[in-house]
Amino acid sequence: MKWMKYVAIGALLSVASGGFASDDIAETPQDYGWGRALATPESSPWYRVSLPADVYRQSAWPDLRDVRVFNHQGERVPFSLEKQKTATVALPPTELRIFPLTTSPVESTNSDDLQGERVWLRSSSGYEIKLESGRVDGVGKSYLLVLPENSAGSISVSQLQLGWDKPAENWQGRAALYFSSDMREWGLLQKDAPLMDIASGDDRLTLNKIATALTMSPEGPRYLLLVFDTPTLPLTLNRASVVGVGDSSATRGENVSLSGWANRISADEVQYQWSRPQPLNALSVRLENDGVLPVALEWRASAEDKWQPLGKEVLFHLNEQMSDDIALPGQLVQGIRLTTINAHLPDALPQVSGLRESLNLIFNAQGNGPFILAWGNKAATDVALPLEGLIPAGLRQQHAPDLLPEAMAHEPVKLGGESRLSAVSPTEQASQWRTWLVWAVLVLGVLVLVWMALKIWRDIQKDNAA
Repeated sequence: MKWMKYVAIGALLSVASGGFASDDIAETPQDYGWGRALATPESSPWYRVSLPADVYRQSAWPDLRDVRVFNHQGERVPFSLEKQKTATVALPPTELRIFPLTTSPVESTNSDDLQGERVWLRSSSGYEIKLESGRVDGVGKSYLLVLPENSAGSISVSQLQLGWDKPAENWQGRAALYFSSDMREWGLLQKDAPLMDIASGDDRLTLNKIATALTMSPEGPRYLLLVFDTPTLPLTLNRASVVGVGDSSATRGENVSLSGWANRISADEVQYQWSRPQPLNALSVRLENDGVLPVALEWRASAEDKWQPLGKEVLFHLNEQMSDDIALPGQLVQGIRLTTINAHLPDALPQVSGLRESLNLIFNAQGNGPFILAWGNKAATDVALPLEGLIPAGLRQQHAPDLLPEAMAHEPVKLGGESRLSAVSPTEQASQWRTWLVWAVLVLGVLVLVWMALKIWRDIQKDNAA
């Protein structure tokens, strides 16, 4: 019986001492699933690394807490994670003045310097536009769009946004967009841009934006000409604005694109998934071939969650013009469900990519190279330093993060592999070990009690027999 008492006491002492075990166990590269060798072409106390897409896809944690840099001796070196930023930001929309135009019959021209066709477009305000080309028979309802009279400076226009009241009937058409500085010479900016306004029950889908790449200014191009493909429309244009980008002291983050793999469910539905949930701030949905496709989009945070509505969109791919990216709030997204509206999926499925903030890793080159970028460890904790703790303020002008030498991640390094994605941290291991040990002590105590009860029962049986 004494030996059982000693075992119980020893187990209890082990449980107690386990609570004081040190969790500060030195990490090694093999604690991580995957790695890349880092090439450092020039000597520097600090380097920056643009994280490869594989890091975002394979990280065990959405916040990338399991990213590390090790030196040649296998020691972890100090590092910081910083958002990649660009100095261009979206500017508020600039409202344009709208002048409806009437179209004259097409005229033929046979002068020595010009052969083709001509059409006159006139507004009630006195504006007069002459279009001449080899073929203008597609000219329909037209609008002259002009910068405000008090506009100053230039606008790098990325998009023209149009507005109209809800039409009485479904409508779908195309339009051409021209630009000019003097209303005499016109250049084609966009051809066959798709536009639509369709309703199905209580649902309404509008496509009222045209992507552009033009710098407008009072001294340069200040006129836009919007020409629809039909002479009559079931709607009247009453709003037009241009959205541009410009240089600003404010910055916005750059994104990395992560493709989702597709699973066609039916002729009308396809689902896209990522191997691990990603904090997406935008969604890119692209048609591979020319076409227009109205769709409803849904999302979920994990494979066990219910689908939640994201919105209805009109996807298009015409004349190298693509649908805009769809904004997301930065929540974790594991899957996207796409369902067509009054249409079937094309043979070539739409391509869906999630966009998340792109990060730069800045590390202090302690020890000898070559250095290794490592990631993929469920047991990892966040050890990244703030930039202030990595580069002293007095040196940050001389060693600005954006000007640091770039360490390039190149050939893969074989590390711990897929199993590290389910690794358990030392704290969790100690907790599990203590839990099992407590259960073992309890079971041992029960066995001791049973043994003692049996011993007493046997002694009673002997006394009765005597």
